[in-house]
Amino acid sequence: MSRWNHSQARLFLVLAVVFMVTRNHQWTPVLHLPDASLAVFFLAGMLLASRWAFPALCLLGASVDAWAITQGGVSSYCVTPAYALLLPASATLWLSGRLCARLSLKHLRDGFALSLGVCLATLGAELFSSGGFYFLSGRFPHPTVFGFLPRLLQYSPAVIGATVCYVVIGMILKQLVRSHRPTAASNLRDLELPRHL
Repeated sequence: MSRWNHSQARLFLVLAVVFMVTRNHQWTPVLHLPDASLAVFFLAGMLLASRWAFPALCLLGASVDAWAITQGGVSSYCVTPAYALLLPASATLWLSGRLCARLSLKHLRDGFALSLGVCLATLGAELFSSGGFYFLSGRFPHPTVFGFLPRLLQYSPAVIGATVCYVVIGMILKQLVRSHRPTAASNLRDLELPRHL
């Protein structure tokens, strides 16, 4: 599973572009799409064979955030000691994608398992990122579990919904590309000479 070829490189590039465009709304002020970075980590874990893609995406996320703050006029409000918890949040999605890569997706139960995996992984990532920010950022006086739960319930459904939507779109696009990719057998048939010659 360590093979890295041209199609893997193209897939990484597509995921990186989606990551950048949706993470920083300075670059797409008209579209204002939901942040796809959680879905990108999940899809990268599921679809990319190379392990170096995970640290590359982490570095890309930190770079996009740094650019947005230093050049794009975005507030640094979220950059606190809790920012470090984005690493285990991203790893949760990446590893969940790795686990879901074993699913064949030929049966309804596999689709259900994938959906459940995305939802649980996103919730876990939210616990790391939002929970870390709530408890470790210093922005909330006297943080408590009872103070955090309403915030989690308020924001998590939208985050989970957006992540599931992006993963579904990603899987549909993967199937479309796969179904339109010529196979070696069909290429050979196309090269055969007509029999009447």
